[in-house]
Amino acid sequence: MNPEKRENPLTRWLLIATIALLALVLGLQLWQMFGPDDAPPSGPPAQEASPPASSSQPSGSPASGVSPGKAAMIEDVQALNPSLPFEDLAALSAEELEQLWETGAPGLPIGISAAAQAAEEYAGTLAVDSVTSETDPELDEAPPHYEVELHHPTLGDFEYQIDAYSGQVLEGAPDILKSVQASGGPQEAPGTPGGQAAPATQSPAPGTPAPGAQAPASNTPAPSPAASGEEAAKNAAFAHAGASAADASSLRCKLEWDDGQQVYDIDFWVGDTEYNYKIDASTYAVLEAEQERQGRPAGSQAAGAFIGEEAAKRAALDHAGVSASGSGFLKCELDEDDGLWVYEIEFRAEGVKYDYEIDASSGAVRKAEQEH
Repeated sequence: MNPEKRENPLTRWLLIATIALLALVLGLQLWQMFGPDDAPPSGPPAQEASPPASSSQPSGSPASGVSPGKAAMIEDVQALNPSLPFEDLAALSAEELEQLWETGAPGLPIGISAAAQAAEEYAGTLAVDSVTSETDPELDEAPPHYEVELHHPTLGDFEYQIDAYSGQVLEGAPDILKSVQASGGPQEAPGTPGGQAAPATQSPAPGTPAPGAQAPASNTPAPSPAASGEEAAKNAAFAHAGASAADASSLRCKLEWDDGQQVYDIDFWVGDTEYNYKIDASTYAVLEAEQERQGRPAGSQAAGAFIGEEAAKRAALDHAGVSASGSGFLKCELDEDDGLWVYEIEFRAEGVKYDYEIDASSGAVRKAEQEH
């Protein structure tokens, strides 16, 4: 019998067995890939139904008291960082949301109220009801922070920087009430040099000569009380400028800290020249003096003739063709530019940022810019 004929059936059976084995392996692999997904069909859909409920929160935001314009800004921020909750973002101002969006929304800032409280705790003025605060977000600076200005009715203004995400105090004076009293700044006794009160042993009662003092000295007329605090600082600036208080206009005087030293920052105009001074708060020495001729018109605008912020906002919105309900205002500030007072206004609407300058007296649009 021919051997080749005997080998053909064997080869054919081996080939069939190999094909069957491959088909079995392929079937097992297909079952492992697709079989378990068919077993629990109810599990994943139930879990997938919850995200739409939470993602619908922004669309219901107007019911929570959030305007459509602000809701749109929140959605823009959440598009960058979906982990930020809608309600927490709604507690932020439009300016904070704008800066958060510009920086990529790295996290949730502490907010204006928390920043002001952190500054007051550090300054030791939480129990003082007369202290007021003004807070500006600077989330787009490095490091991101809030600038807090505390105003005391007698001690003046104090500036602080608070980290926008940790609440840590980056800059500012601690316990200002104690430090100011210790330095004797605005509370100095009249007529004493350096702002320090004279010892009690050097202040005899009227008519009683001090030990070692000569009798004629007690008969000399008492000198008139010297100016102190803010008035003394202004007088020092006027004397250095060769001007008087009657000559000055647009006077501004603010008590602040500069590199750990308390100074009065004073600005005023005499004619068409602007003066800027830094006066030591204890000795009233002139630390810095600058002057610049601006060519300011003689009849500069008076603040009483201004149209007001609300009218300026309406002028900007009307020019942009945007409704107040659909916009989020970022800034509205009164500023002077070469003797002309204008309202600088910024707002967002439908993903567009608008920048306007409105004449403070006439309400005319002096500048209009858009940024998409």
